[in-house]
Amino acid sequence: MEKKALQAGDLSILRWAGDAQLSPDGDQVAWVETALDLELDRPVANIMVAPSAGGAPRRFTEGPGDSAPRWSPDGRYLAYVSVIDDSPVFHLAPLAGGAPLRVDTPGPVSFVSWSASGDSLVLVVTVIADKPATDDPRVKNAPKLVRGMANRLDGRGYLAGRDQLFVYNVEDRSLRQLTSGDYDHGQPCWSPDGTTIACFSDRTRHRNDDWMFSDLWLIPTGGGRSRKVASRVSEATGPLFSPDGKRIAFVGALGPARTLGRNPRLLVIPADGSSLPVPVAPDLDRPVMAWFPVGNYAWLSNRELLFNVVDHGTISLQRARLGERRPRPLVAGDQQVTSVTVAKRGGKLLAAFTATWVDKPAEVHWIDLNADGGRSRQLSDAGKGLLDAVDLLPARRFSVKARDGKEIEYFIISPRSPQGVPPMFLEIHGGPHGWNPFELAFHSYQVLAAAGYAVVLPNPRGSIGYGEEFAMAVNGDWGGEDYHDLLACADDVIRRGLGDKDRQFVGGYSYGGYMSAWMVGHTDRFKAACVGAPVIDLVAEFGAGDVGPLIAENVGGDPWDPSGVLQERSPLTHLPNVNTPVFLYVFEGDLRCPPDQADAFFTGLRWHRKEVEYVRYPGGSHMSAADLAAPPSQNEDRLNRILDFLSRHGGVKSKLGAATAKPARKRPNPTG
Repeated sequence: MEKKALQAGDLSILRWAGDAQLSPDGDQVAWVETALDLELDRPVANIMVAPSAGGAPRRFTEGPGDSAPRWSPDGRYLAYVSVIDDSPVFHLAPLAGGAPLRVDTPGPVSFVSWSASGDSLVLVVTVIADKPATDDPRVKNAPKLVRGMANRLDGRGYLAGRDQLFVYNVEDRSLRQLTSGDYDHGQPCWSPDGTTIACFSDRTRHRNDDWMFSDLWLIPTGGGRSRKVASRVSEATGPLFSPDGKRIAFVGALGPARTLGRNPRLLVIPADGSSLPVPVAPDLDRPVMAWFPVGNYAWLSNRELLFNVVDHGTISLQRARLGERRPRPLVAGDQQVTSVTVAKRGGKLLAAFTATWVDKPAEVHWIDLNADGGRSRQLSDAGKGLLDAVDLLPARRFSVKARDGKEIEYFIISPRSPQGVPPMFLEIHGGPHGWNPFELAFHSYQVLAAAGYAVVLPNPRGSIGYGEEFAMAVNGDWGGEDYHDLLACADDVIRRGLGDKDRQFVGGYSYGGYMSAWMVGHTDRFKAACVGAPVIDLVAEFGAGDVGPLIAENVGGDPWDPSGVLQERSPLTHLPNVNTPVFLYVFEGDLRCPPDQADAFFTGLRWHRKEVEYVRYPGGSHMSAADLAAPPSQNEDRLNRILDFLSRHGGVKSKLGAATAKPARKRPNPTG
């Protein structure tokens, strides 16, 4: 059967495997498989299980909102979280047979972790004070106290209550609260002897005003005083005891500096806190990736660890012993490894991980770390339907010298059989401390390339995976050299004959939306721009976004800075210069780059009689632009509108005919 080009409407065949978890004996692997249900118009997820020796995967849960599968160390249970009535609920499934047990908790469950003995789990539960049971409307209409600058979080909303640790006993089915107080506790793990739980918590007086920092605490499971063993860890992720319990590893950056763009490092500290944390493989000038709550590193022995490293657009799996200066690659090449777990079977050390790339859907793989020398075996078949039906296009890698001589890398996905030199779409990633290609946008890339565009994926300064100095070079210079890096990539594509100089388009989301809006305020070279969830007014964003102050610090000022840096580096300031037609879109539930930012851009463009079309998608969050995050009807509509807008401004001809807004008529003189 001849394969077809991917279209925006091909959402029903998209499936994605993630969060691979190897059973303690290494015989089975569980993972989460996500798809898009067109009838329910929502993403759905269920847990799959397959033998690690190979064999057909089987559906372990029915969904539609299952996640976080975790095997018990004794092999008797598989724990997981399932969303019921919009609230995550903890479940325990006996592997010997029988219905899963639903465990009621005083709030939603966001994390589960087994004790080494398998008799208990620690849960992270959001505890909110109960309102009195009454019909009094004054109780329903009671005001809510905003507790600090860190009062809301994209994807969760305005925060209420605190995240506390609870211990669940498997045998007697009892639930005991372990922590309390007016502060959060997160990402707990057990010591091997079960006497201690390590977790991150910020108990300082500034905890309600700062997202960046947390401290590592040790909490006795039998009662007693908690002890802090590491302070001021920024972007802290996932503590994990060594097998002998003498050390704790975690990912983060240390020190008082709040500077964004520093490499998150894999750090190890003595479990008694007797000395400061030290980095694993200290000569590694690349970020160690650790997406919470999915595991991205593991102890291989008491002195060796396995972890993910971002490097030049890829994410590799590397290993290092304590004391070694540099790690050794295990699984590398053009792919992105996004989770890993390990297990021992006899004398063998085994690992399961998920991996993906631009033209390869995310799948689960299994590897024998002692024998396979980097050769893995695929266990899942989530992408089979897509690969059987659709011609996915590969990415090629190029680099160019920026105007100051710095080397800038980009990827390009070219259409299969272009009619002449194809039009170029410059797709700018988010961040600015992100990278291209971004695994959660592969479907969007492929739809644009299949429609006939050369999709250019640049990594300007600010991108991670090219060294800490390169990532931090954008700090204090948004819209400066990063802007020129992007233009250098576009120029290089034209010089190589891979994109049409007369049909250049630009787009991006989040920081990519900011940069797209910035670019059209400074150059007329693009025929049209597609701007998603932009930050337009950095002064307004300071108080409107959930991390607005962090963005201001990254740009290099605050609203009261006499230099006016936030005003000068705001696309809103340069809006009157825009001559490029703009397609603008946002999700109404976005708390990171709130809709009022897009509203301001739209209003300003209309006021100045510029051509703009604006779409607001109900609900969602900042991450709803990811391929498998938004309702499929919204995803399809967004991509079709983009293709139609580009078509009407010199791009590849489209038959979609999406409903669009018309430019504003001439504004009357307000003075008469």
